[in-house]
Amino acid sequence: MASKPPPSVTSFGLNLVGVAAALVALYALHEGRVSGPAAVLMVCAAGVVPIILLDVVVLKVHRRASTGLDWSKPATPDFARVATKLLGLAVTIAPIALGYWVFPEYGDWYNTFWSLLRRFGLSLAVFAVLYVWVVDGQMREPRDAYWQLGRVFLRHPEDAKRADIANHYRGWLIKAFYLPLFVVFTHSQLNAILTYNLGGTRNIGLFHFLTDLIYALDVLYATVGYILSSRLIDTHLRTAEPTMLGWVVALECYMPFWGKLFSPMYLHYEGIGFETWLAGVPTVRWIWAGVILGLELIYLLATFAFGVRFSNLTNRGILTNGPYRFTKHPAYIAKNMSWWMITLPFVPNHGWADAVKWSLGLAGVSTIYFLRAKTEERHLSKDPAYVEYALWMKEHGWLRFLNRVPLVRGLMYKAPKVEVAAVVAEAEVVPQPSS
Repeated sequence: MASKPPPSVTSFGLNLVGVAAALVALYALHEGRVSGPAAVLMVCAAGVVPIILLDVVVLKVHRRASTGLDWSKPATPDFARVATKLLGLAVTIAPIALGYWVFPEYGDWYNTFWSLLRRFGLSLAVFAVLYVWVVDGQMREPRDAYWQLGRVFLRHPEDAKRADIANHYRGWLIKAFYLPLFVVFTHSQLNAILTYNLGGTRNIGLFHFLTDLIYALDVLYATVGYILSSRLIDTHLRTAEPTMLGWVVALECYMPFWGKLFSPMYLHYEGIGFETWLAGVPTVRWIWAGVILGLELIYLLATFAFGVRFSNLTNRGILTNGPYRFTKHPAYIAKNMSWWMITLPFVPNHGWADAVKWSLGLAGVSTIYFLRAKTEERHLSKDPAYVEYALWMKEHGWLRFLNRVPLVRGLMYKAPKVEVAAVVAEAEVVPQPSS
């Protein structure tokens, strides 16, 4: 087994350049007392543009075979094919737009998203036409899902592949659900940082500020990940989660399902909270807060590892660097550990009955994240690159000792036989560098 993990689709170091630029922009705008939607857009641009430029210039992501593009051949866009693809795009978006209009959920709370669409809608439409024209001319296999869907609408269903159409719609449904949500989160949380009263960040106030900053940066890169799905920079969707279980355990962690159903009705938990529990021992409280911040930082670094490729329920390239260099699912592990340390549901502040009940509630939440991890592994294992990574992690990951624990061993990663065979075959054909 190699001494290093397989190559990652992103460069963690280059991604951190973008993060540094976002932090500089946040600081400058905060000191200049600039806030609001325009300021949030400036922070997002500052954090994203350097990553895209470095990906193209240094990593040359646009030249990767995984883009499906061939820049060595003359551009050969076909007008009829492009028109058919644009028809397919319209057929894709139409039911999503109808859902936004019909479903009561998408009301005033999403005004930030609607405002963004009104402001940039025409520009996005023009960009979509140009994008389809350019990409069509360079694609090795230009009859993609958009073209197939357009052909179906033109009464030529024989030109469509059911698997391609299904994967296409799953990907767009994921974007349709998460993008409005994260746009609202990003505006709210980044604007809160821009208007934060830093004079109140003494003592435990500093903990709250740093926590807010961590989650603001997290939703920033989550949001741009949903927006920047493009073959031109190799951030496009490869596959979307195909199983109902995978969708259920992912969606129930987000509004409206979490806040209106699962949290108040089924997986509710409370706790004394570490601030109250350790109020009489401030030194220990600070150490405890420091550990929580460390876990939250690991969670954030896991988001940074995606660069501009973050997306739930999808495969947009396999990550093997940053926190993923040391364990699978570092974000889920760190986030859940921080929740236990923050709320302390097991402390019997209101009696043992409530402590047991609340602990079971948070244990249920952690179980949901375990199921998310397992369904993601099953989905990503269709990609031989992930199988290679998971097998490497089984031998070298920091949590590999769990493979020796009898009660846990059966829950650990088991690579599908077909994918293992593919990885082995590739290893036999492709010379491996010496370690």
